[in-house]
Amino acid sequence: MNEEKEELKENKNNNKPMSKKKVIGLILLVLLITAIVVVILINVSDFNKTMELISHIDSNYLWIAIAMLILYLITWPLSLMLIGRSNKIKVKKKDSFLIGASEHFFNAITPFSSGGQPIQIYLYTQSGVDASTATGMVLTNFIAFMIATNAYAISSLFFFGDFSKNFDGRTLWIIILGFFMNLFTLFFIIMLAVSKKVKNILVKLLTLLGKIKFLKKLIDKALPKFIEYCDNYQLASKEILSHKFAFVMSILLRGISLSFYYSIPYFALKALGVDLNISDLIFIILASSFAITTMVWVPTPGGMGGIEFAFMMIFTSFAGVTDDIANAGMIVWRFLTYYLLMVLSFITYITYEIIVKRRKKNNME
Repeated sequence: MNEEKEELKENKNNNKPMSKKKVIGLILLVLLITAIVVVILINVSDFNKTMELISHIDSNYLWIAIAMLILYLITWPLSLMLIGRSNKIKVKKKDSFLIGASEHFFNAITPFSSGGQPIQIYLYTQSGVDASTATGMVLTNFIAFMIATNAYAISSLFFFGDFSKNFDGRTLWIIILGFFMNLFTLFFIIMLAVSKKVKNILVKLLTLLGKIKFLKKLIDKALPKFIEYCDNYQLASKEILSHKFAFVMSILLRGISLSFYYSIPYFALKALGVDLNISDLIFIILASSFAITTMVWVPTPGGMGGIEFAFMMIFTSFAGVTDDIANAGMIVWRFLTYYLLMVLSFITYITYEIIVKRRKKNNME
């Protein structure tokens, strides 16, 4: 009996999200990196000119850019909700929406944007979904995202000559590494979903690493959780991926959501007075995809420090976009897609937590 209690306690602890102290620490890290980036921008550009451009921004186009961000936030959870519906989970639509929208906050404060999926799995298990199903849902949704974002990235290569004008032999490796990492991640996550051999190879590699003295304690603690994670993922993914129509639709929904996100620089540049036609919208969408894909390997939260560099390198190659305009556009775009999105996503997370606490309180009464 005591052993069963200990096992339940251990499982509960494994499913806990990151602590409040860790969240606060990660937010402080984001603020520190932000401060460093701001200092660099002040020293390498005419910051007064940049601020002057932003102060005279066209509010109409700025509001359209904000509307694109809101549409992105609203449509982002739809693919996860569809996957959950196809798996017939008993979670309210409102809860699934809030769980899906919470991802952005945790991605924004964690290295490699890796914190969103664990928190979603945790929130689903808190809503009564078993761990294997929650893991399968969230990672299948991630596969849908990776397929959609790679489709945009590969399409952007048709304009490689335009987007890479400012890259030379010393910086071209950045693009190659970014695209390789994006494609490799997609391949790896699919293989992990369908192949037990891949899981077994990874387990063997981790076991070998565990024989190294300074890694032994860390590996011994992490390996059982990793095996459980893989087993849950493969068990549920097999069922979820069998719903082919729902999976294809989830990819399309991710593609639509990303189109809103990638279009934000278009309206940011229009707001700063750049003469762009509606026909340039697709070009800018692909340029945004190219810039983000180029820097997916940067380990800072949200790719901070790298994505700003890519934006400047790519968008200053366009006619009519000076260094000052590109700098101002990057700041506006980054503020909307990183900081404002982080705040809005945090609000959805807090809203979900309040709803769950009230629901538990009402059930106790």
